[in-house]
Amino acid sequence: MRIKKYVADTMPEALKLVKADLGPKAVILNTRTTRKNSKLGILGKGQVEVTAAVDDGKQAEARASGRATETDRRAPRPAAEAAAPRQAPARPSVSQKARADRPSPGSEWADRISRQIQEMQAALQSAASTGPREGSPFLPGALGPLARQMEDAGVGVRLAQDVLEAILLDPGNAGLKDLKPVQERAVRMLAHRFSPPSPIRLGKGVRTVIALVGPAGVGKTTAAAKIAAHFASQENARAAFVAADTDRVGGLEQIRAYAGILGMPVDVVYTPEEMGDAIRSRRDIDLILIDTAGISPLATDQIDALGGLLREAAPNEIHLVLSATSALQQMRDTTAAFSRIEADRLILTKLDETGRLGAACTLGAESKLPLSYTTDGRAVPGELHPADAEALARMVFSRRRHAA
Repeated sequence: MRIKKYVADTMPEALKLVKADLGPKAVILNTRTTRKNSKLGILGKGQVEVTAAVDDGKQAEARASGRATETDRRAPRPAAEAAAPRQAPARPSVSQKARADRPSPGSEWADRISRQIQEMQAALQSAASTGPREGSPFLPGALGPLARQMEDAGVGVRLAQDVLEAILLDPGNAGLKDLKPVQERAVRMLAHRFSPPSPIRLGKGVRTVIALVGPAGVGKTTAAAKIAAHFASQENARAAFVAADTDRVGGLEQIRAYAGILGMPVDVVYTPEEMGDAIRSRRDIDLILIDTAGISPLATDQIDALGGLLREAAPNEIHLVLSATSALQQMRDTTAAFSRIEADRLILTKLDETGRLGAACTLGAESKLPLSYTTDGRAVPGELHPADAEALARMVFSRRRHAA
Protein backbone atom coordinates (compact mmCIF):
# COMPACT_ATOMS: atom_id res chain seq x y z
CA MET A 1 0.00 0.00 0.00
CA ARG A 2 1.27 3.47 -0.93
CA ILE A 3 0.58 6.33 1.50
CA LYS A 4 1.31 9.94 0.49
CA LYS A 5 0.56 13.47 1.68
CA TYR A 6 -0.60 16.27 -0.58
CA VAL A 7 -0.74 20.00 0.25
CA ALA A 8 -2.85 22.54 -1.67
CA ASP A 9 -4.62 25.85 -1.09
CA THR A 10 -8.10 24.27 -1.14
CA MET A 11 -9.63 20.85 -0.58
CA PRO A 12 -10.76 20.43 -4.24
CA GLU A 13 -7.20 21.12 -5.45
CA ALA A 14 -5.80 18.60 -2.98
CA LEU A 15 -8.28 15.94 -4.09
CA LYS A 16 -7.33 16.54 -7.74
CA LEU A 17 -3.69 15.90 -6.84
CA VAL A 18 -4.66 12.67 -5.08
CA LYS A 19 -6.72 11.44 -8.02
CA ALA A 20 -4.04 12.33 -10.60
CA ASP A 21 -1.27 10.60 -8.66
CA LEU A 22 -2.95 7.59 -7.01
CA GLY A 23 -5.96 7.08 -9.24
CA PRO A 24 -9.70 7.02 -8.54
CA LYS A 25 -9.41 4.11 -6.08
CA ALA A 26 -7.36 6.14 -3.59
CA VAL A 27 -8.74 6.32 -0.05
CA ILE A 28 -8.56 9.51 2.06
CA LEU A 29 -7.00 8.70 5.45
CA ASN A 30 -6.79 12.15 7.05
CA THR A 31 -7.21 15.88 6.35
CA ARG A 32 -6.11 18.95 8.27
CA THR A 33 -5.49 22.65 7.76
CA THR A 34 -2.00 24.10 8.17
CA ARG A 35 -0.63 27.63 8.47
CA LYS A 36 3.02 28.56 8.00
CA ASN A 37 4.77 31.76 9.01
CA SER A 38 6.28 33.91 6.32
CA LYS A 39 9.88 35.13 6.43
CA LEU A 40 8.68 38.23 8.28
CA GLY A 41 7.02 36.12 10.96
CA ILE A 42 3.50 36.92 9.79
CA LEU A 43 0.96 34.11 9.81
CA GLY A 44 0.60 32.92 6.25
CA LYS A 45 -2.37 31.71 4.25
CA GLY A 46 -3.97 28.46 5.39
CA GLN A 47 -3.49 25.29 3.32
CA VAL A 48 -5.10 21.87 3.27
CA GLU A 49 -3.02 18.74 3.88
CA VAL A 50 -4.55 15.43 2.72
CA THR A 51 -3.16 11.98 3.51
CA ALA A 52 -4.26 9.33 0.98
CA ALA A 53 -3.45 5.69 0.26
CA VAL A 54 -3.87 3.15 -2.53
CA ASP A 55 -3.16 -0.60 -2.73
CA ASP A 56 -0.10 -1.03 -5.01
CA GLY A 57 -1.23 -4.45 -6.14
CA LYS A 58 -4.64 -3.24 -7.22
CA GLN A 59 -3.12 -0.21 -8.88
CA ALA A 60 -0.58 -2.27 -10.84
CA GLU A 61 -3.31 -4.78 -11.79
CA ALA A 62 -5.55 -1.99 -12.99
CA ARG A 63 -2.77 -0.41 -15.04
CA ALA A 64 -1.73 -3.75 -16.51
CA SER A 65 -5.36 -4.58 -17.34
CA GLY A 66 -5.74 -1.20 -18.98
CA ARG A 67 -2.62 -1.73 -21.13
CA ALA A 68 -3.73 -5.22 -22.10
CA THR A 69 -7.16 -4.02 -23.11
CA GLU A 70 -5.63 -1.25 -25.21
CA THR A 71 -3.26 -3.76 -26.91
CA ASP A 72 -6.09 -6.18 -27.61
CA ARG A 73 -8.17 -3.42 -29.08
CA ARG A 74 -5.40 -2.37 -31.50
CA ALA A 75 -4.16 -5.88 -32.53
CA PRO A 76 -5.84 -7.58 -35.52
CA ARG A 77 -7.97 -10.65 -34.61
CA PRO A 78 -7.23 -14.03 -36.23
CA ALA A 79 -9.57 -15.09 -39.02
CA ALA A 80 -10.88 -18.08 -37.06
CA GLU A 81 -11.74 -15.82 -34.15
CA ALA A 82 -13.40 -13.35 -36.47
CA ALA A 83 -15.55 -16.04 -38.03
CA ALA A 84 -16.66 -17.52 -34.73
CA PRO A 85 -20.18 -16.63 -33.67
CA ARG A 86 -20.30 -13.80 -31.14
CA GLN A 87 -21.83 -14.74 -27.82
CA ALA A 88 -23.85 -12.28 -25.75
CA PRO A 89 -21.89 -11.02 -22.77
CA ALA A 90 -22.94 -12.42 -19.42
CA ARG A 91 -25.17 -10.13 -17.40
CA PRO A 92 -23.66 -9.00 -14.08
CA SER A 93 -25.51 -10.13 -11.01
CA VAL A 94 -27.49 -7.61 -8.93
CA SER A 95 -24.87 -7.68 -6.15
CA GLN A 96 -22.02 -7.14 -8.62
CA LYS A 97 -23.81 -4.17 -10.19
CA ALA A 98 -24.48 -2.62 -6.79
CA ARG A 99 -20.84 -2.97 -5.80
CA ALA A 100 -19.70 -1.44 -9.10
CA ASP A 101 -22.04 1.54 -8.77
CA ARG A 102 -21.23 2.23 -5.13
CA PRO A 103 -18.23 4.63 -4.67
CA SER A 104 -15.53 3.78 -2.18
CA PRO A 105 -16.13 5.15 1.36
CA GLY A 106 -12.98 7.26 1.22
CA SER A 107 -13.72 9.02 -2.04
CA GLU A 108 -17.40 9.54 -1.13
CA TRP A 109 -16.42 11.21 2.16
CA ALA A 110 -13.81 13.40 0.46
CA ASP A 111 -16.27 14.52 -2.22
CA ARG A 112 -18.87 15.40 0.42
CA ILE A 113 -16.38 17.44 2.46
CA SER A 114 -15.17 19.20 -0.69
CA ARG A 115 -18.71 20.17 -1.67
CA GLN A 116 -19.49 21.44 1.83
CA ILE A 117 -16.36 23.59 1.95
CA GLN A 118 -17.05 25.06 -1.50
CA GLU A 119 -20.66 25.88 -0.58
CA MET A 120 -19.58 27.32 2.77
CA GLN A 121 -16.93 29.55 1.17
CA ALA A 122 -19.36 30.87 -1.44
CA ALA A 123 -22.05 31.59 1.14
CA LEU A 124 -19.73 33.26 3.64
CA GLN A 125 -18.13 35.46 0.98
CA SER A 126 -21.57 36.79 0.03
CA ALA A 127 -22.69 37.24 3.64
CA ALA A 128 -21.28 40.75 3.95
CA SER A 129 -23.46 42.05 1.11
CA THR A 130 -26.58 39.93 1.48
CA GLY A 131 -27.08 40.24 5.25
CA PRO A 132 -28.25 37.54 7.70
CA ARG A 133 -30.04 34.53 6.26
CA GLU A 134 -32.72 32.43 7.89
CA GLY A 135 -30.91 29.15 7.37
CA SER A 136 -27.61 27.61 6.35
CA PRO A 137 -28.49 24.14 4.99
CA PHE A 138 -25.03 23.64 3.49
CA LEU A 139 -23.43 23.37 6.95
CA PRO A 140 -23.87 20.12 8.88
CA GLY A 141 -25.11 19.85 12.45
CA ALA A 142 -24.53 22.81 14.77
CA LEU A 143 -22.26 24.63 12.30
CA GLY A 144 -25.32 26.27 10.71
CA PRO A 145 -26.48 27.97 13.94
CA LEU A 146 -22.87 28.82 14.79
CA ALA A 147 -22.38 30.54 11.42
CA ARG A 148 -25.58 32.55 11.92
CA GLN A 149 -24.48 33.62 15.40
CA MET A 150 -21.11 34.87 14.15
CA GLU A 151 -22.72 36.65 11.22
CA ASP A 152 -25.34 38.31 13.45
CA ALA A 153 -22.64 39.40 15.94
CA GLY A 154 -20.64 41.05 13.15
CA VAL A 155 -17.62 38.74 13.06
CA GLY A 156 -15.50 39.39 9.97
CA VAL A 157 -16.32 37.10 7.03
CA ARG A 158 -12.76 35.81 6.61
CA LEU A 159 -12.34 35.09 10.32
CA ALA A 160 -15.71 33.32 10.55
CA GLN A 161 -14.88 31.27 7.47
CA ASP A 162 -11.56 30.17 8.96
CA VAL A 163 -13.24 29.06 12.19
CA LEU A 164 -15.99 27.12 10.40
CA GLU A 165 -13.54 25.42 8.04
CA ALA A 166 -11.30 24.35 10.92
CA ILE A 167 -14.22 22.84 12.86
CA LEU A 168 -15.64 21.16 9.74
CA LEU A 169 -12.33 19.49 8.91
CA ASP A 170 -11.69 18.47 12.51
CA PRO A 171 -15.00 18.08 14.41
CA GLY A 172 -13.24 16.71 17.51
CA ASN A 173 -14.56 14.08 19.90
CA ALA A 174 -17.86 15.88 20.50
CA GLY A 175 -18.71 16.05 16.80
CA LEU A 176 -21.04 18.61 15.23
CA LYS A 177 -24.38 17.54 16.72
CA ASP A 178 -24.62 19.86 19.75
CA LEU A 179 -24.16 23.63 19.60
CA LYS A 180 -22.56 24.14 23.03
CA PRO A 181 -19.29 22.18 22.43
CA VAL A 182 -19.02 23.66 18.93
CA GLN A 183 -19.39 27.16 20.43
CA GLU A 184 -16.66 26.41 22.97
CA ARG A 185 -14.28 25.39 20.20
CA ALA A 186 -15.11 28.58 18.27
CA VAL A 187 -14.44 30.70 21.39
CA ARG A 188 -11.01 29.11 21.85
CA MET A 189 -10.16 29.54 18.17
CA LEU A 190 -11.13 33.23 18.21
CA ALA A 191 -9.21 33.90 21.44
CA HIS A 192 -6.15 32.09 20.06
CA ARG A 193 -5.95 34.67 17.25
CA PHE A 194 -5.26 37.50 19.74
CA SER A 195 -1.77 38.55 20.79
CA PRO A 196 -1.02 37.87 24.47
CA PRO A 197 -2.75 40.52 26.67
CA SER A 198 -0.62 43.40 27.92
CA PRO A 199 -2.11 45.55 30.71
CA ILE A 200 -0.02 48.35 32.23
CA ARG A 201 2.62 47.24 34.74
CA LEU A 202 4.44 49.73 36.94
CA GLY A 203 8.07 49.19 37.89
CA LYS A 204 9.31 49.97 41.38
CA GLY A 205 11.08 53.31 41.44
CA VAL A 206 10.60 53.76 37.68
CA ARG A 207 8.22 56.32 36.24
CA THR A 208 5.82 55.02 33.56
CA VAL A 209 4.40 57.30 30.86
CA ILE A 210 1.27 56.13 29.01
CA ALA A 211 -0.37 57.95 26.07
CA LEU A 212 -3.96 57.35 25.01
CA VAL A 213 -4.77 58.11 21.36
CA GLY A 214 -7.70 57.58 19.01
CA PRO A 215 -10.63 59.24 17.25
CA ALA A 216 -13.05 61.60 18.97
CA GLY A 217 -15.83 60.23 21.16
CA VAL A 218 -14.33 56.81 21.97
CA GLY A 219 -13.82 57.57 25.68
CA LYS A 220 -10.10 58.33 25.99
CA THR A 221 -10.49 60.78 28.88
CA THR A 222 -12.76 58.47 30.85
CA ALA A 223 -10.40 55.54 30.21
CA ALA A 224 -7.45 57.61 31.47
CA ALA A 225 -9.35 58.46 34.67
CA LYS A 226 -10.32 54.81 35.19
CA ILE A 227 -6.69 53.68 34.80
CA ALA A 228 -5.41 56.38 37.18
CA ALA A 229 -8.04 55.49 39.80
CA HIS A 230 -7.23 51.78 39.48
CA PHE A 231 -3.52 52.19 40.13
CA ALA A 232 -4.05 54.73 42.91
CA SER A 233 -6.40 52.40 44.79
CA GLN A 234 -4.95 48.99 43.95
CA GLU A 235 -1.20 49.75 43.95
CA ASN A 236 -1.07 52.98 45.94
CA ALA A 237 0.62 54.61 42.95
CA ARG A 238 1.07 58.36 42.53
CA ALA A 239 -0.54 59.34 39.23
CA ALA A 240 -0.80 62.56 37.22
CA PHE A 241 -2.52 63.70 34.03
CA VAL A 242 -1.16 65.60 31.05
CA ALA A 243 -3.98 67.16 29.00
CA ALA A 244 -3.18 67.57 25.32
CA ASP A 245 -6.86 67.62 24.32
CA THR A 246 -7.16 71.40 24.03
CA ASP A 247 -9.41 71.60 20.94
CA ARG A 248 -12.53 69.78 22.12
CA VAL A 249 -15.17 71.89 23.83
CA GLY A 250 -15.29 70.80 27.45
CA GLY A 251 -12.23 68.55 27.10
CA LEU A 252 -10.12 70.43 29.64
CA GLU A 253 -13.04 70.79 32.03
CA GLN A 254 -13.64 67.05 31.97
CA ILE A 255 -10.02 66.02 32.71
CA ARG A 256 -9.77 68.71 35.40
CA ALA A 257 -12.97 67.43 37.00
CA TYR A 258 -11.60 63.87 37.12
CA ALA A 259 -8.27 65.14 38.49
CA GLY A 260 -10.08 67.06 41.21
CA ILE A 261 -12.20 64.05 42.22
CA LEU A 262 -9.15 61.75 42.35
CA GLY A 263 -6.87 64.35 43.97
CA MET A 264 -4.28 64.18 41.18
CA PRO A 265 -2.34 66.96 39.42
CA VAL A 266 -2.98 67.86 35.79
CA ASP A 267 -0.76 69.76 33.35
CA VAL A 268 -2.13 71.37 30.17
CA VAL A 269 0.19 71.41 27.12
CA TYR A 270 -0.15 72.98 23.68
CA THR A 271 3.29 72.49 22.10
CA PRO A 272 5.99 69.81 22.02
CA GLU A 273 8.19 72.04 24.20
CA GLU A 274 5.49 72.30 26.85
CA MET A 275 5.01 68.54 26.69
CA GLY A 276 8.71 67.95 27.41
CA ASP A 277 8.66 70.40 30.31
CA ALA A 278 5.54 68.80 31.82
CA ILE A 279 7.01 65.29 31.70
CA ARG A 280 10.32 66.40 33.21
CA SER A 281 8.60 68.30 36.02
CA ARG A 282 6.83 65.17 37.32
CA ARG A 283 9.80 63.07 38.38
CA ASP A 284 8.14 62.18 41.70
CA ILE A 285 5.17 60.53 39.94
CA ASP A 286 4.80 56.77 39.34
CA LEU A 287 2.33 56.99 36.44
CA ILE A 288 1.72 59.80 33.94
CA LEU A 289 -1.34 59.47 31.71
CA ILE A 290 -1.41 61.64 28.55
CA ASP A 291 -4.91 62.39 27.28
CA THR A 292 -4.73 63.43 23.61
CA ALA A 293 -7.18 65.09 21.22
CA GLY A 294 -9.53 62.95 19.13
CA ILE A 295 -8.29 62.73 15.54
CA SER A 296 -10.03 61.39 12.43
CA PRO A 297 -8.14 58.58 10.67
CA LEU A 298 -8.35 60.70 7.51
CA ALA A 299 -6.45 63.61 9.13
CA THR A 300 -2.94 62.27 8.57
CA ASP A 301 -1.38 65.72 9.10
CA GLN A 302 -2.93 65.94 12.59
CA ILE A 303 -1.77 62.39 13.38
CA ASP A 304 1.77 63.35 12.34
CA ALA A 305 1.57 66.45 14.55
CA LEU A 306 0.46 64.25 17.45
CA GLY A 307 3.47 62.05 16.77
CA GLY A 308 5.75 65.08 17.17
CA LEU A 309 4.05 65.96 20.46
CA LEU A 310 4.47 62.43 21.79
CA ARG A 311 8.14 62.25 20.81
CA GLU A 312 8.83 64.89 23.44
CA ALA A 313 6.96 62.79 26.01
CA ALA A 314 8.77 59.56 25.08
CA PRO A 315 5.89 57.37 26.36
CA ASN A 316 6.57 53.79 27.40
CA GLU A 317 3.34 52.68 25.72
CA ILE A 318 0.84 54.21 23.29
CA HIS A 319 -2.66 52.75 23.72
CA LEU A 320 -5.08 53.08 20.80
CA VAL A 321 -8.61 53.54 22.21
CA LEU A 322 -11.51 52.26 20.09
CA SER A 323 -15.22 52.03 20.81
CA ALA A 324 -16.83 48.58 20.50
CA THR A 325 -19.83 50.32 18.90
CA SER A 326 -17.80 51.24 15.78
CA ALA A 327 -18.13 49.39 12.48
CA LEU A 328 -15.39 46.89 11.67
CA GLN A 329 -14.05 48.73 8.62
CA GLN A 330 -13.93 52.00 10.57
CA MET A 331 -11.87 50.24 13.25
CA ARG A 332 -9.54 48.85 10.59
CA ASP A 333 -9.06 52.29 9.02
CA THR A 334 -8.37 53.89 12.40
CA THR A 335 -5.86 51.20 13.40
CA ALA A 336 -4.00 51.62 10.12
CA ALA A 337 -3.96 55.42 10.47
CA PHE A 338 -2.57 55.42 14.04
CA SER A 339 0.13 52.92 13.13
CA ARG A 340 1.93 56.06 11.82
CA ILE A 341 2.69 56.99 15.43
CA GLU A 342 3.40 53.37 16.43
CA ALA A 343 0.41 52.72 18.68
CA ASP A 344 1.30 49.43 20.36
CA ARG A 345 -1.64 48.54 22.65
CA LEU A 346 -5.43 48.41 22.28
CA ILE A 347 -8.19 49.52 24.66
CA LEU A 348 -11.79 48.62 23.74
CA THR A 349 -14.43 50.85 25.36
CA LYS A 350 -18.24 50.96 25.57
CA LEU A 351 -18.77 47.21 25.59
CA ASP A 352 -22.00 47.90 27.45
CA GLU A 353 -23.42 49.94 24.57
CA THR A 354 -23.68 47.19 21.94
CA GLY A 355 -24.98 43.65 21.70
CA ARG A 356 -22.79 42.93 18.67
CA LEU A 357 -19.18 42.41 19.71
CA GLY A 358 -18.06 40.55 16.61
CA ALA A 359 -16.40 43.61 15.07
CA ALA A 360 -14.39 44.37 18.23
CA CYS A 361 -13.33 40.73 18.50
CA THR A 362 -12.36 40.62 14.82
CA LEU A 363 -10.30 43.81 15.10
CA GLY A 364 -8.50 42.43 18.15
CA ALA A 365 -7.70 39.22 16.30
CA GLU A 366 -6.67 40.89 13.03
CA SER A 367 -4.64 43.84 14.29
CA LYS A 368 -2.27 41.78 16.46
CA LEU A 369 -2.12 44.77 18.85
CA PRO A 370 -2.02 43.37 22.40
CA LEU A 371 -5.28 44.11 24.19
CA SER A 372 -4.67 45.98 27.45
CA TYR A 373 -8.11 46.87 28.87
CA THR A 374 -11.83 46.86 28.16
CA THR A 375 -14.41 49.18 29.71
CA ASP A 376 -18.16 48.75 30.01
CA GLY A 377 -19.42 51.90 31.70
CA ARG A 378 -18.61 55.51 32.62
CA ALA A 379 -18.16 55.10 36.38
CA VAL A 380 -14.85 56.33 37.84
CA PRO A 381 -13.42 54.41 39.54
CA GLY A 382 -14.66 51.06 38.25
CA GLU A 383 -15.79 49.20 35.13
CA LEU A 384 -12.19 48.80 33.91
CA HIS A 385 -11.18 45.21 33.12
CA PRO A 386 -7.71 43.81 32.34
CA ALA A 387 -7.59 42.24 28.89
CA ASP A 388 -9.15 38.79 28.51
CA ALA A 389 -9.42 37.63 24.89
CA GLU A 390 -11.41 34.51 25.75
CA ALA A 391 -13.95 36.51 27.74
CA LEU A 392 -14.39 38.88 24.78
CA ALA A 393 -14.77 35.97 22.35
CA ARG A 394 -17.32 34.35 24.65
CA MET A 395 -19.40 37.55 24.67
CA VAL A 396 -19.68 37.29 20.87
CA PHE A 397 -22.05 34.35 21.42
CA SER A 398 -23.73 35.49 24.64
CA ARG A 399 -24.74 38.99 23.51
CA ARG A 400 -27.75 39.69 21.32
CA ARG A 401 -28.34 42.47 18.83
CA HIS A 402 -31.03 44.11 20.97
CA ALA A 403 -29.44 43.33 24.34
CA ALA A 404 -30.18 45.78 27.11
